[in-house]
Amino acid sequence: MRYLLFSFAFILTSNHMLAQTGLVYNVKIKPGNAIKTLPDNKHTAITSGKDILLVDNSTGQVIVSFEGHSGNVTDLDTNEDGSLLVSSSMDNTLIVWDVNARTKLVTLIGHEKSVTHGKFISSSKIASASNDNSMKVWDVETGKIINSYVDHSKKLKSLAVSTTSIATGGSDNKITIRNVEDGEVRNQFVAADAAISALAFDGKGEKLIAGSDDGTVKVWEIANGKLLKERSGKGKINNIQIANDNLHILVAGSSCTIYSLPNLDIRKEIDQVSSMVLDASFTPDGANLFFLEEFVSSARYWNISELNIAHVVRLTNDADKTAPQIYLSSPAKIIDNRVVHYEDLLKIQGSVIDDYGVQNLKVNGIVTPIAQNGSFVINLPLSIGDNFVTIEANDVNNNTSVKKFIVSKKNMDGEIAYDATEAKNYLLVIGINEYSHWPRLFNAVKDANDVVNTLLSLYNFEYNEVKLITNEQATRSNIYKTLRSYVNLVGPQDNFMIYYSGHGYFDGVLNEGYWVPVDARLNNNGDYLSNSDISKIIASINSQHTFLVADACFSGSLFNEQTRGYAENVEKYKSRWGLASGRLETVSDGQAGNNSPFTQNFVKYLKENKKEKVAVSELVQFVKIQVSEVSDQTPIGNPLKGVGDEGGEFIFYKKKY
Repeated sequence: MRYLLFSFAFILTSNHMLAQTGLVYNVKIKPGNAIKTLPDNKHTAITSGKDILLVDNSTGQVIVSFEGHSGNVTDLDTNEDGSLLVSSSMDNTLIVWDVNARTKLVTLIGHEKSVTHGKFISSSKIASASNDNSMKVWDVETGKIINSYVDHSKKLKSLAVSTTSIATGGSDNKITIRNVEDGEVRNQFVAADAAISALAFDGKGEKLIAGSDDGTVKVWEIANGKLLKERSGKGKINNIQIANDNLHILVAGSSCTIYSLPNLDIRKEIDQVSSMVLDASFTPDGANLFFLEEFVSSARYWNISELNIAHVVRLTNDADKTAPQIYLSSPAKIIDNRVVHYEDLLKIQGSVIDDYGVQNLKVNGIVTPIAQNGSFVINLPLSIGDNFVTIEANDVNNNTSVKKFIVSKKNMDGEIAYDATEAKNYLLVIGINEYSHWPRLFNAVKDANDVVNTLLSLYNFEYNEVKLITNEQATRSNIYKTLRSYVNLVGPQDNFMIYYSGHGYFDGVLNEGYWVPVDARLNNNGDYLSNSDISKIIASINSQHTFLVADACFSGSLFNEQTRGYAENVEKYKSRWGLASGRLETVSDGQAGNNSPFTQNFVKYLKENKKEKVAVSELVQFVKIQVSEVSDQTPIGNPLKGVGDEGGEFIFYKKKY
């Protein structure tokens, strides 16, 4: 049976699952328009007519009431650390509050009509939108207007800010995006068939999510204004908020609905909503949300922990260069990045910690839920053989840490089961004649084709498992990407062979050998593909046997200095062998139109062999002796260094017709 790596189904657990989902409590208010949970995850600001109530999230009790507006409050926002709160009002003003001191700092006066939105650009700057059609940028310390823009022909109905951009949406159905730095217009376009009533940037400031009065939600790419995704709905949309995991959005309108990003699939629609939802706000940990309804004199606190939205604390700091710390408590005994396991499931348990907050945790590329305390638990299904595990943690400042290890799944008797009749033999062959900058070769492409034809016609290699790359296809990028693709393609019951015919290069200073791709420049190591890179990829390919053949100069640095004889049972042990046309020396390309001396003898042995099966060591020994006798080069064939060889050998099986 063939097993594919990285196609694991995860069984996940989280502390959130212990909480009761649904309505937790109500907070009594006067009719309110806006709600904002503070970054500390402990408090929420809720509008109650002209006032703002600061509520304790754990109890629902009102701690303090901020009073100062003469008209109803329309919008709320906090700065990054939650120390400042800005409120917008129908009295044409904004007020900035000191949350900790519970005092008013400054009133921003300058709009001629109701202020619909106010958002912090930073702790020192605020952007505002008004029914007077203008968007203004304010200095928080002085209360003065820095800039004022009129980009819409009708009322502004929405506003969003990121670290680099300010977006406004209006009743003219348009979106305008300006640079924060210089105020220049980045883009302006008609975005819907109705007024743009809600806007939100994603966490990276790369996408803009827009809602309109016709109930449509759209995801736009900021750089080019390209529409990425659209979902139609019914009724007006009043607000959109992105969860801190950057994977979920909360849409308040005719319903209170949570969608996934970027596909806009519905994750949850809050039931018991009886009227228009005016605003809604995730708690930073993603476990709860608040929402306000039009004709209900209370704010509702709702538990959504069953969605397992990752806990993220957004306290970004450009000076932070420290990656998250990943701790594993299970499996306990990982020695030299390897652990042996005998059961079908492996429990991986641990925690991830970062001072500024963990953005996400991925196991083998799949986002994994994290509890509020940073803990995670995964039950990982295993295949017989080596299972590669990569745990990657990213913090909010884009620092990344990676932990890798290999889980060797064995039978109870300790032996890894391998059945040659079930194995697939993958073959990658590369041949380059037509170099852009290096001297032209005459026979490399012929060598490559002859190897492919011999193996396909005489041995157990199938056409759909063979890939041939020649000349202009053989760029460094294409060779590297193709090699790397076999990490996911080749399973632990499969075999993998690589054949390279082209120029080689050796750097005596670094003691490093290289393959030379077709587009490589002379004396430019960065254009070459190093033996180290090749070995690293081979080490990550979870095959039973890997056999690398290189007909190129200076390929000898790939090998261990040891030999191994053929035995009947050697096939059951994993192997990583190589065969090169020379050691640290130049090698012959041969006469034009013929094979190189190396490939000529390689193909000759395979064609003339009468045995049902041949071990790599037999082929290697023949080629080494024959090539040495007819040329000045000395082929080398041995296990490869440091890529997981366990004493086995690849076996070539003759086809049975």
